[in-house]
Amino acid sequence: MKILLPAVLFILISFKGFTQTTISGTIKTQKGTPVKQANIILKNTYDGASSDSTGKFSFSTSETGNFVLQYSALNYKEDSIRVNLDGKPVVLQIVMKKSINELDAVTITAGTFEAGDNKRGTVLSSLDVATTAGATADIFAALQTLPGAQTSFAESGLFVRGGSAAETKTYFDGLLIKNPLNSSVPDQASRGRFSPFLFKGTSFSAGGYSAQYGQALSSALILESKDLPEKTTTGVSLLTVGAGLDQTIRFNNSALSLGGFYYNLKPAFSVIKQHTEWDKEPEQYGTTLQYKLKTSKNGMFKWYSDFSRTSLSMYPADPDKPDKKSYFSNNNKNTYINTTYQDFIAGNWKIQGGMAFSNTLDQGAQGIGQYNRTDRLFEGRATVTHYLSGLSTLKFGAESFAFKRDEGMNGLSRNYSDQLSAAFAESEIFITPSLVTRIGLRTEYSSYLKEFNLAPRASLGYKTGRFSQVSMAYGRFYQNPEDEYLIIQPLNFEEANHYILNYQYSNSDYTFRTEVYYKDYNNLTRNIDGFLNNAGNGFARGMELFWRDRKSIKGVDYWLSYSFLDTKRKFGDYPTSATPPFAAKHTLNIVYKQYFEKLKSQVGATYTFASGRTYQNPNNAVYLGDKTRNFNNFSMNVSYLTSVLHQFTILYISANNIFGFNNIYGYHYSTDGQYRKAIQPSAPRDLFIGLMLTIGDNTFVR
Repeated sequence: MKILLPAVLFILISFKGFTQTTISGTIKTQKGTPVKQANIILKNTYDGASSDSTGKFSFSTSETGNFVLQYSALNYKEDSIRVNLDGKPVVLQIVMKKSINELDAVTITAGTFEAGDNKRGTVLSSLDVATTAGATADIFAALQTLPGAQTSFAESGLFVRGGSAAETKTYFDGLLIKNPLNSSVPDQASRGRFSPFLFKGTSFSAGGYSAQYGQALSSALILESKDLPEKTTTGVSLLTVGAGLDQTIRFNNSALSLGGFYYNLKPAFSVIKQHTEWDKEPEQYGTTLQYKLKTSKNGMFKWYSDFSRTSLSMYPADPDKPDKKSYFSNNNKNTYINTTYQDFIAGNWKIQGGMAFSNTLDQGAQGIGQYNRTDRLFEGRATVTHYLSGLSTLKFGAESFAFKRDEGMNGLSRNYSDQLSAAFAESEIFITPSLVTRIGLRTEYSSYLKEFNLAPRASLGYKTGRFSQVSMAYGRFYQNPEDEYLIIQPLNFEEANHYILNYQYSNSDYTFRTEVYYKDYNNLTRNIDGFLNNAGNGFARGMELFWRDRKSIKGVDYWLSYSFLDTKRKFGDYPTSATPPFAAKHTLNIVYKQYFEKLKSQVGATYTFASGRTYQNPNNAVYLGDKTRNFNNFSMNVSYLTSVLHQFTILYISANNIFGFNNIYGYHYSTDGQYRKAIQPSAPRDLFIGLMLTIGDNTFVR
């Protein structure tokens, strides 16, 4: 028996070894295209094979019984089938479905430009925003080089596709910023309050934007802040207009940043000739505090706050008093707090929430009067996102805004407050990897206006090739009238409808996009002899082109953007429908950057052209019937990478309007129409020099 038992076991094992089953077949797509290098394997065994260039595969196994056969391939959905192994050949015809991944799937580009280091289909990176010549690291100025955005002359803000600056809203991590610009000065554009280095991504939507965002008739600028920094660093900036210092301390799962700055333009203005007669050149100081905590693998808590104070005074031109000086002064105090939290729950559910508070106080003198104005906003927001198969999502959310404005003049005062509540739902469904649709609905209720609105949004994207796609968008958008009207009386929501068609070709080296759009306005606010109503209307239509080339010339990166705009509107105190002064029919931007590796330098140049804009001449019977001369501007900057005290340092020099074009933005006329004063930039040319030293980090070197 001792000899018989091992012998029987040996016979059984040997018999099993000679019982082989052959598994073979082909593996193809739904369209019959062979899938090569697919992995085919029997689950929980080492038996399997890979498909060849024709999709064929074959292997043998000694296993018997029911098994699961798994198959997978790059860019395809992993799948499996059950097979019965009994020694008879198994022949399979396997069909694999393409998987939807973020790098290959279609996106919706109608109306939207993405900017961010980690964004697929990026048009501008975050570094582009900071280094565009003429922008001097101002987000709003850099975005004016993109199609759809008008060059800001004597006005502050972002003017998009015939819309006023009030029709573009800015969002910080999904939360509305009430006052994203520094205090305004008569006939001069203001800079943005936020440094571009705060953000890892920027989405500039010239129309048709998501139902997540509201209260903007024309455009949404969506800023996404950075996550945890990699290491502890100290930043020092020495500028011709002031200085800044910031300290970032990186802990294990958190980081704390504290910064401060002081700017005084008097020394620079004493060297650079000014058109403006200053009494006190702009002076500003402020501080920022940030804290970020990684609460889990995917969870993140963020706190951002800043406080700033600005003071200035000047003698603006007054055509009614050509021999006397008028006077304007402003003291601005601004506080902004933004805090957010996000994390995944139950695997494929994501929650996001946040609160923001802002308080902006302006006070000073205007002529012989004393004025004061306070804007406050408190917002709470919560969003839940459900991730479906592939990249498809369902998103639901609600938010509430508490607005309040107080203003006074020579002891008289008035105010108003509004509680605006909103809810939204949106789905982004990938029907195939080449076809995506986004459908959303937003509703709002204003306690002050005592009115509801309902805003549908719909977009469609179809991928026509590996790097090309077409997309279209429709949306209805509502917005409260401006505070200067609401503080007088309640009105109705203003309304705009957007229709957009877009084509884009984009890869790592080239980007080309063209877009046509039509936008109609309804219920715009009118102010006729002090009587307010919502009888205004208008339209904007146009075509835009964008081309960017990062490859053709070694070390060179350039882009060209062109916008054609045809728009008229009847709003404000307009007696009839007319093209507003902030809308140029033709706008062209050429941006050029070249990096010299041996010299560790980058040279940039920007040329901007805009056709003449309308202005009101009381001697012309046609309202806004006159036009200024064409606008031209050529700016350059140079960035030199070096070291100071063995620390990474950038020397930055920027010059604006190098050729000294005599640009005129419009005219101020005396009441009788006999005298006029040209509206011009504050200086014929401008020069900025900065030295930025980073202690402890050089990860942003090109």
